[in-house]
Amino acid sequence: ADGLATPLVGIAIDKIGIQRYGKRKSWHAIGTACVAIAFSFIFHKCFGCVDSSELVQQVYYGAFIVMFQFGWASTQISHLSLIPVLTVCRKKIVFLNSIRSGLTFVCGIAVYILMWYLLHVYGSNMEPLGPGDSRAFSYLSLIVIGTGLTFSVLFHLMVRESTDEELRTQVDEQADLLGPKVTQRTIRCWLTNKKFYIVGMMYMFTRVAVNVPQVYLPLYLTSSLSLKKESIAYYPLMMLICSVIGSFLTRPLSKFAGKRVTYVCGAVLVMGSSFWFQFQGKANACPTYGATALIGTGSSIMLIMSLSMTADLIGIHTNTGAFVYGSMSLLDKISNGIVIALIQHFHPDHCTPVDCPTASYYRYTMSAIPGGAALLGSVATLILAVVAALSRSQGPQHTIQAQGDETTADGENIIANAAGEIENSYED
Repeated sequence: ADGLATPLVGIAIDKIGIQRYGKRKSWHAIGTACVAIAFSFIFHKCFGCVDSSELVQQVYYGAFIVMFQFGWASTQISHLSLIPVLTVCRKKIVFLNSIRSGLTFVCGIAVYILMWYLLHVYGSNMEPLGPGDSRAFSYLSLIVIGTGLTFSVLFHLMVRESTDEELRTQVDEQADLLGPKVTQRTIRCWLTNKKFYIVGMMYMFTRVAVNVPQVYLPLYLTSSLSLKKESIAYYPLMMLICSVIGSFLTRPLSKFAGKRVTYVCGAVLVMGSSFWFQFQGKANACPTYGATALIGTGSSIMLIMSLSMTADLIGIHTNTGAFVYGSMSLLDKISNGIVIALIQHFHPDHCTPVDCPTASYYRYTMSAIPGGAALLGSVATLILAVVAALSRSQGPQHTIQAQGDETTADGENIIANAAGEIENSYED
């Protein structure tokens, strides 16, 4: 449901919405309402059907899960597509993406701590988690919903989205500064743009490098390293904390070295952690904190840089920006689903307790998948750099026509100086 919703919602966001309030903010409000309603029911007992059959409860919860997936897609895509509308400044785009990702990781840390407290106070004191802990999850969902609604209301009150007419005026002004007439891109134009697919591949591999460790790190800790069950809280928490640190390193790093070099640096950290996970021994597991710190920092840098380069790809073509983000998200969902399905398919289910390769299997998973995805993402980034260089070598006319993908440094500075926003806005 999530994968199908993202491109469809992206197309709808670009075309439908309350102009005077903001098309993207309208969809963000709809998505927030759907998420809040769905969460209220998903993490509580089935109202009116507690004693019903399993099929009835599956239909009941399944309906709210579909509502949540639609709401989540609406909220995420509208929020992401709003960033290129708020500013054309490349450095500010990096800053907004880093703040967005950093606070996402902070929220994850807060939920970890809050869940630990609620299970301690309201849990059943039984191992493992079971129906007796439902009260703690219910309280957690209510706190998360209340906090999310509060900040969503503040967001809608404090952030103003430009109307389509204002955006068209901005595009015309930038076109006048650069010389030739610049037209807004349609969906068909994006589907014939090679950089659209290169950036999509980069984002897809980035999400695999981010998501697979989050899924399989607990299994690696308990199976490959034979650590106690408490480790599935400590080590992921370390990864989240380092992700926050990485998100705030992206702005100075990209300012110094450029987005693509910063992305590759993050990928190198992820590949380094993959080697660490592969050769980490059971005797002393404390150094594993180093591997989780590397993968948390590196994956955070990769994610923020990939989102920033997606915003660069959109450029002034914000009329179809939500479609671009929706397409990237579709690739994310499909690729992660395929990778995890393949990992589970080749999992060694039939083995004896004495001689079972499960421990080695999760070790290979944590080393090969994130590291390989980081390597392929770096290759896509290098290909993007080569394509951009070839575009520039074909002359200024070709570069200006492709300015939604990547404008020349001089052209960017003309726009930035005229707008009074930044100096030297783009260094890649």
